[in-house]
Amino acid sequence: MKIEELICAEVERLSKKFGKEFLELKDVMQITGLGRDKVREIFNSKNFPLSNYGHKQTVSIMAFVIWQMKNNTKGDLFKTDEEN
Repeated sequence: MKIEELICAEVERLSKKFGKEFLELKDVMQITGLGRDKVREIFNSKNFPLSNYGHKQTVSIMAFVIWQMKNNTKGDLFKTDEEN
């Protein structure tokens, strides 16, 4: 299965599960199993694709899935055959 197919499948799964296209802090806590303080730390990290809408912080499911895959695989899934 190609990386694009994996991403699309996971985005579809999470979109159906949560019934929305953007995740909030509590949603990311539920997905990752991490506590509020750790997820807030992640939300405030430089490389996290956070969107701010007034006082509300969200992340698109697509951006979250890509971020999570890059961080959990050290980016290896996104390298081309020439780079491997």
